[in-house]
Amino acid sequence: MPDTTGVRSREVSMYQIQHVDSFSAWSRLISDAFVQLRSEQVTAGHFSASLGVNMLGNIGLMRVNSKAHTVLRTEDLTSTGDGEFYKVSYQLAGHGLLIQDGRETVLAPGDLAIYDTQRPYTLSFDQAASLMVVLIPHHQFRLSRHQVGEITATRMEAGHPLTGTVTPLLRHLGENLAQWDRYGGAGLARNTVDLLATSLGGVLSHAHAVDPRIAQRERIIEFIEQRLDAPELTPAYIAEAHFISVRTLHALFAEEPRSVAALIRHYRMKYAAELLSDPLLAQVSVQRVGTRVGIVDAPGFTRAFAREYGLTPGKFRLKALA
Repeated sequence: MPDTTGVRSREVSMYQIQHVDSFSAWSRLISDAFVQLRSEQVTAGHFSASLGVNMLGNIGLMRVNSKAHTVLRTEDLTSTGDGEFYKVSYQLAGHGLLIQDGRETVLAPGDLAIYDTQRPYTLSFDQAASLMVVLIPHHQFRLSRHQVGEITATRMEAGHPLTGTVTPLLRHLGENLAQWDRYGGAGLARNTVDLLATSLGGVLSHAHAVDPRIAQRERIIEFIEQRLDAPELTPAYIAEAHFISVRTLHALFAEEPRSVAALIRHYRMKYAAELLSDPLLAQVSVQRVGTRVGIVDAPGFTRAFAREYGLTPGKFRLKALA
Protein backbone atom coordinates (compact mmCIF):
# COMPACT_ATOMS: atom_id res chain seq x y z
CA MET A 1 0.00 0.00 0.00
CA PRO A 2 1.44 3.43 -0.94
CA ASP A 3 2.52 5.74 1.85
CA THR A 4 -0.04 8.53 2.10
CA THR A 5 1.38 10.31 5.13
CA GLY A 6 0.69 14.02 4.83
CA VAL A 7 -2.09 13.58 2.24
CA ARG A 8 -5.76 14.35 2.86
CA SER A 9 -8.11 13.56 -0.02
CA ARG A 10 -11.73 14.08 -0.97
CA GLU A 11 -13.18 12.39 -4.06
CA VAL A 12 -16.32 13.22 -6.01
CA SER A 13 -16.93 10.92 -9.01
CA MET A 14 -13.93 11.44 -11.34
CA TYR A 15 -12.97 14.63 -9.51
CA GLN A 16 -10.61 14.62 -6.57
CA ILE A 17 -8.70 17.22 -4.62
CA GLN A 18 -5.76 16.37 -2.42
CA HIS A 19 -3.95 18.56 0.10
CA VAL A 20 -0.46 17.77 1.31
CA ASP A 21 1.60 19.17 4.16
CA SER A 22 4.95 17.55 3.40
CA PHE A 23 7.20 17.76 0.35
CA SER A 24 7.68 13.99 0.14
CA ALA A 25 3.91 13.54 -0.08
CA TRP A 26 3.75 16.18 -2.81
CA SER A 27 6.49 14.45 -4.81
CA ARG A 28 4.54 11.19 -4.76
CA LEU A 29 1.24 12.87 -5.52
CA ILE A 30 2.31 14.76 -8.64
CA SER A 31 4.13 11.72 -10.06
CA ASP A 32 0.94 9.70 -9.65
CA ALA A 33 -1.31 12.40 -11.10
CA PHE A 34 0.83 13.47 -14.06
CA VAL A 35 3.78 11.39 -15.27
CA GLN A 36 6.85 10.32 -13.31
CA LEU A 37 8.73 13.39 -12.14
CA ARG A 38 11.68 14.26 -9.96
CA SER A 39 10.93 17.03 -7.48
CA GLU A 40 13.15 19.43 -5.58
CA GLN A 41 12.21 21.75 -2.73
CA VAL A 42 13.84 25.12 -3.36
CA THR A 43 13.21 26.80 0.00
CA ALA A 44 13.60 25.49 3.53
CA GLY A 45 10.75 25.16 5.98
CA HIS A 46 7.23 23.82 5.97
CA PHE A 47 5.77 22.84 2.58
CA SER A 48 2.11 22.69 1.64
CA ALA A 49 0.24 22.31 -1.63
CA SER A 50 -3.01 21.13 -3.17
CA LEU A 51 -3.90 19.40 -6.42
CA GLY A 52 -7.40 19.25 -7.89
CA VAL A 53 -7.84 16.73 -10.71
CA ASN A 54 -10.72 15.89 -13.00
CA MET A 55 -10.17 13.27 -15.71
CA LEU A 56 -12.73 13.94 -18.43
CA GLY A 57 -12.45 11.02 -20.79
CA ASN A 58 -8.71 10.73 -21.32
CA ILE A 59 -8.05 14.47 -20.93
CA GLY A 60 -6.93 15.69 -17.52
CA LEU A 61 -7.79 19.08 -16.05
CA MET A 62 -5.69 19.96 -13.02
CA ARG A 63 -5.51 22.92 -10.64
CA VAL A 64 -2.22 23.29 -8.75
CA ASN A 65 -1.58 25.51 -5.73
CA SER A 66 1.83 25.12 -4.13
CA LYS A 67 4.76 26.71 -2.38
CA ALA A 68 8.11 27.11 -4.17
CA HIS A 69 9.52 23.95 -5.78
CA THR A 70 10.96 22.50 -9.00
CA VAL A 71 9.85 19.48 -11.04
CA LEU A 72 12.06 17.76 -13.60
CA ARG A 73 11.18 15.24 -16.27
CA THR A 74 14.64 13.77 -16.83
CA GLU A 75 15.87 11.81 -19.84
CA ASP A 76 15.57 8.46 -18.04
CA LEU A 77 12.00 9.21 -16.94
CA THR A 78 10.87 9.91 -20.52
CA SER A 79 11.45 6.24 -21.38
CA THR A 80 9.45 4.71 -18.51
CA GLY A 81 6.39 4.08 -20.70
CA ASP A 82 4.02 6.07 -18.49
CA GLY A 83 2.18 7.70 -21.38
CA GLU A 84 2.65 10.13 -24.25
CA PHE A 85 1.15 13.47 -23.28
CA TYR A 86 1.38 17.16 -23.93
CA LYS A 87 0.88 19.52 -21.02
CA VAL A 88 -0.45 23.02 -21.39
CA SER A 89 0.23 25.20 -18.35
CA TYR A 90 -1.82 28.33 -17.71
CA GLN A 91 -0.28 30.47 -15.00
CA LEU A 92 -2.85 31.89 -12.57
CA ALA A 93 -0.61 33.38 -9.85
CA GLY A 94 3.11 33.60 -9.19
CA HIS A 95 5.74 32.92 -11.84
CA GLY A 96 7.06 29.72 -13.40
CA LEU A 97 10.23 29.01 -15.38
CA LEU A 98 9.72 26.40 -18.13
CA ILE A 99 12.70 24.83 -19.93
CA GLN A 100 12.50 22.37 -22.84
CA ASP A 101 14.14 21.76 -26.23
CA GLY A 102 16.85 24.36 -25.66
CA ARG A 103 14.30 27.10 -24.95
CA GLU A 104 13.26 28.65 -21.68
CA THR A 105 10.50 31.05 -20.80
CA VAL A 106 9.13 32.71 -17.68
CA LEU A 107 5.37 32.39 -17.29
CA ALA A 108 3.63 35.31 -15.59
CA PRO A 109 -0.03 35.32 -14.54
CA GLY A 110 -2.21 35.00 -17.64
CA ASP A 111 0.51 33.35 -19.79
CA LEU A 112 0.38 29.83 -21.14
CA ALA A 113 2.81 27.39 -22.77
CA ILE A 114 2.93 23.81 -24.03
CA TYR A 115 5.50 21.09 -23.33
CA ASP A 116 5.92 17.39 -24.13
CA THR A 117 6.28 14.65 -21.50
CA GLN A 118 8.22 12.50 -23.98
CA ARG A 119 11.16 14.90 -23.83
CA PRO A 120 13.03 16.24 -20.79
CA TYR A 121 11.76 19.44 -19.23
CA THR A 122 12.07 21.53 -16.09
CA LEU A 123 9.33 23.61 -14.47
CA SER A 124 10.39 25.73 -11.52
CA PHE A 125 8.54 28.06 -9.16
CA ASP A 126 10.66 30.32 -6.94
CA GLN A 127 7.65 31.40 -4.89
CA ALA A 128 4.10 30.27 -4.19
CA ALA A 129 2.22 29.71 -7.43
CA SER A 130 -1.14 28.65 -8.83
CA LEU A 131 -1.76 27.22 -12.28
CA MET A 132 -4.08 25.17 -14.47
CA VAL A 133 -2.60 22.21 -16.34
CA VAL A 134 -4.31 20.41 -19.22
CA LEU A 135 -2.95 16.88 -19.78
CA ILE A 136 -3.54 15.87 -23.42
CA PRO A 137 -2.72 12.49 -25.01
CA HIS A 138 -0.55 12.95 -28.10
CA HIS A 139 -3.06 11.19 -30.32
CA GLN A 140 -5.82 13.58 -29.30
CA PHE A 141 -4.00 16.78 -30.23
CA ARG A 142 -4.47 18.12 -33.74
CA LEU A 143 -0.93 19.48 -34.09
CA SER A 144 1.79 16.99 -34.99
CA ARG A 145 4.74 16.26 -32.70
CA HIS A 146 6.95 18.11 -35.16
CA GLN A 147 4.74 21.19 -34.94
CA VAL A 148 4.50 21.08 -31.16
CA GLY A 149 8.28 20.65 -31.00
CA GLU A 150 8.63 24.05 -32.70
CA ILE A 151 6.75 25.87 -29.94
CA THR A 152 7.48 24.01 -26.68
CA ALA A 153 8.55 26.36 -23.88
CA THR A 154 7.31 29.30 -25.94
CA ARG A 155 5.25 31.76 -23.94
CA MET A 156 1.86 32.92 -25.20
CA GLU A 157 1.57 36.22 -23.34
CA ALA A 158 -1.56 37.22 -21.46
CA GLY A 159 -2.18 40.11 -23.85
CA HIS A 160 -1.84 38.09 -27.07
CA PRO A 161 -5.08 37.93 -29.10
CA LEU A 162 -4.80 34.14 -29.45
CA THR A 163 -4.22 33.71 -25.72
CA GLY A 164 -7.39 35.64 -25.02
CA THR A 165 -9.48 33.17 -27.00
CA VAL A 166 -8.73 30.28 -24.66
CA THR A 167 -7.57 31.52 -21.25
CA PRO A 168 -11.00 32.69 -20.01
CA LEU A 169 -12.25 29.16 -20.65
CA LEU A 170 -9.28 27.61 -18.84
CA ARG A 171 -9.84 29.88 -15.84
CA HIS A 172 -13.53 28.98 -15.79
CA LEU A 173 -12.73 25.28 -15.99
CA GLY A 174 -10.35 25.57 -13.06
CA GLU A 175 -12.78 27.53 -10.92
CA ASN A 176 -15.49 24.88 -11.44
CA LEU A 177 -13.33 21.78 -11.60
CA ALA A 178 -15.61 19.65 -9.44
CA GLN A 179 -18.72 20.31 -11.55
CA TRP A 180 -17.80 18.96 -14.98
CA ASP A 181 -18.75 15.32 -14.36
CA ARG A 182 -22.36 16.49 -14.11
CA TYR A 183 -22.41 18.79 -17.12
CA GLY A 184 -20.94 17.00 -20.12
CA GLY A 185 -17.35 17.68 -19.18
CA ALA A 186 -15.79 15.16 -21.58
CA GLY A 187 -17.15 17.01 -24.61
CA LEU A 188 -16.14 20.35 -23.14
CA ALA A 189 -12.61 19.05 -22.53
CA ARG A 190 -12.32 17.92 -26.17
CA ASN A 191 -13.51 21.33 -27.37
CA THR A 192 -10.98 23.01 -25.08
CA VAL A 193 -8.17 20.89 -26.55
CA ASP A 194 -9.30 21.80 -30.09
CA LEU A 195 -9.28 25.48 -29.16
CA LEU A 196 -5.81 25.14 -27.64
CA ALA A 197 -4.58 23.50 -30.86
CA THR A 198 -6.05 26.33 -32.93
CA SER A 199 -4.48 29.01 -30.73
CA LEU A 200 -1.07 27.36 -30.56
CA GLY A 201 -1.25 26.60 -34.30
CA GLY A 202 -1.72 30.32 -34.91
CA VAL A 203 1.47 31.02 -32.98
CA LEU A 204 3.26 28.34 -34.99
CA SER A 205 2.16 29.64 -38.38
CA HIS A 206 3.17 33.17 -37.43
CA ALA A 207 6.60 32.24 -36.08
CA HIS A 208 7.73 29.36 -38.28
CA ALA A 209 7.59 28.42 -41.93
CA VAL A 210 6.14 24.91 -42.16
CA ASP A 211 7.48 22.33 -44.60
CA PRO A 212 4.88 21.98 -47.44
CA ARG A 213 4.77 18.19 -47.01
CA ILE A 214 4.11 18.55 -43.29
CA ALA A 215 1.42 21.13 -43.98
CA GLN A 216 -0.24 18.82 -46.52
CA ARG A 217 -0.15 15.89 -44.09
CA GLU A 218 -1.79 18.05 -41.45
CA ARG A 219 -4.53 19.09 -43.88
CA ILE A 220 -5.16 15.45 -44.75
CA ILE A 221 -5.30 14.42 -41.09
CA GLU A 222 -7.79 17.20 -40.41
CA PHE A 223 -9.82 16.04 -43.44
CA ILE A 224 -9.88 12.50 -42.00
CA GLU A 225 -10.93 13.69 -38.54
CA GLN A 226 -13.81 15.71 -39.98
CA ARG A 227 -15.23 12.75 -41.96
CA LEU A 228 -14.96 9.79 -39.61
CA ASP A 229 -18.68 9.06 -39.99
CA ALA A 230 -18.35 8.56 -43.77
CA PRO A 231 -18.16 4.85 -44.77
CA GLU A 232 -16.53 5.89 -48.06
CA LEU A 233 -13.50 7.38 -46.26
CA THR A 234 -10.64 5.44 -47.88
CA PRO A 235 -7.18 6.32 -49.21
CA ALA A 236 -8.64 6.57 -52.73
CA TYR A 237 -11.37 8.93 -51.53
CA ILE A 238 -8.85 11.10 -49.70
CA ALA A 239 -6.45 11.22 -52.66
CA GLU A 240 -9.23 12.27 -55.04
CA ALA A 241 -10.41 14.99 -52.65
CA HIS A 242 -6.88 16.44 -52.52
CA PHE A 243 -6.20 16.11 -56.25
CA ILE A 244 -3.27 13.74 -55.82
CA SER A 245 -2.72 10.11 -56.73
CA VAL A 246 -3.07 7.30 -54.18
CA ARG A 247 0.63 6.63 -54.67
CA THR A 248 1.51 10.23 -53.78
CA LEU A 249 -0.77 10.03 -50.75
CA HIS A 250 0.99 6.92 -49.46
CA ALA A 251 4.38 8.54 -50.11
CA LEU A 252 3.39 11.51 -47.93
CA PHE A 253 2.85 9.16 -44.99
CA ALA A 254 5.66 6.69 -45.77
CA GLU A 255 7.81 7.86 -42.82
CA GLU A 256 4.92 8.27 -40.39
CA PRO A 257 4.11 5.68 -37.69
CA ARG A 258 0.84 4.70 -39.41
CA SER A 259 -0.18 4.23 -43.04
CA VAL A 260 -3.18 6.20 -44.31
CA ALA A 261 -5.52 3.22 -43.92
CA ALA A 262 -4.20 2.54 -40.42
CA LEU A 263 -4.62 6.22 -39.56
CA ILE A 264 -8.28 6.13 -40.62
CA ARG A 265 -8.86 3.05 -38.44
CA HIS A 266 -7.01 4.61 -35.53
CA TYR A 267 -8.98 7.87 -35.58
CA ARG A 268 -12.25 6.01 -35.99
CA MET A 269 -11.52 3.82 -32.98
CA LYS A 270 -10.29 6.80 -30.97
CA TYR A 271 -13.53 8.66 -31.70
CA ALA A 272 -15.52 5.54 -30.86
CA ALA A 273 -13.71 5.30 -27.51
CA GLU A 274 -14.60 8.93 -26.78
CA LEU A 275 -18.27 8.27 -27.56
CA LEU A 276 -18.32 5.10 -25.46
CA SER A 277 -16.71 6.97 -22.55
CA ASP A 278 -19.25 9.80 -22.56
CA PRO A 279 -21.86 9.30 -19.81
CA LEU A 280 -24.33 11.46 -21.76
CA LEU A 281 -24.25 8.84 -24.56
CA ALA A 282 -24.60 5.78 -22.31
CA GLN A 283 -27.97 4.90 -23.87
CA VAL A 284 -26.66 5.00 -27.45
CA SER A 285 -26.22 1.44 -28.70
CA VAL A 286 -22.81 0.06 -29.59
CA GLN A 287 -24.04 -0.52 -33.15
CA ARG A 288 -25.05 3.13 -33.40
CA VAL A 289 -21.62 4.19 -32.13
CA GLY A 290 -20.11 2.09 -34.90
CA THR A 291 -22.27 3.85 -37.47
CA ARG A 292 -21.21 7.24 -36.12
CA VAL A 293 -17.57 6.34 -36.83
CA GLY A 294 -18.30 5.13 -40.37
CA ILE A 295 -18.53 1.38 -39.75
CA VAL A 296 -22.04 0.07 -40.45
CA ASP A 297 -21.10 -3.60 -40.00
CA ALA A 298 -21.58 -4.25 -36.26
CA PRO A 299 -19.34 -7.37 -36.04
CA GLY A 300 -16.68 -5.58 -38.07
CA PHE A 301 -16.80 -2.63 -35.68
CA THR A 302 -16.46 -4.92 -32.67
CA ARG A 303 -13.43 -6.68 -34.18
CA ALA A 304 -11.72 -3.42 -35.15
CA PHE A 305 -12.32 -1.89 -31.73
CA ALA A 306 -11.05 -4.97 -29.90
CA ARG A 307 -7.86 -4.94 -32.00
CA GLU A 308 -7.23 -1.30 -31.03
CA TYR A 309 -8.15 -1.44 -27.34
CA GLY A 310 -8.05 -5.11 -26.33
CA LEU A 311 -11.71 -5.00 -25.24
CA THR A 312 -15.03 -5.24 -27.02
CA PRO A 313 -16.91 -1.91 -27.25
CA GLY A 314 -19.41 -3.07 -24.65
CA LYS A 315 -16.78 -4.08 -22.11
CA PHE A 316 -14.80 -0.89 -22.80
CA ARG A 317 -17.91 1.20 -22.07
CA LEU A 318 -18.62 -0.65 -18.83
CA LYS A 319 -15.05 -0.06 -17.66
CA ALA A 320 -14.99 3.61 -18.76
CA LEU A 321 -18.28 4.45 -17.06
CA ALA A 322 -17.74 2.40 -13.89
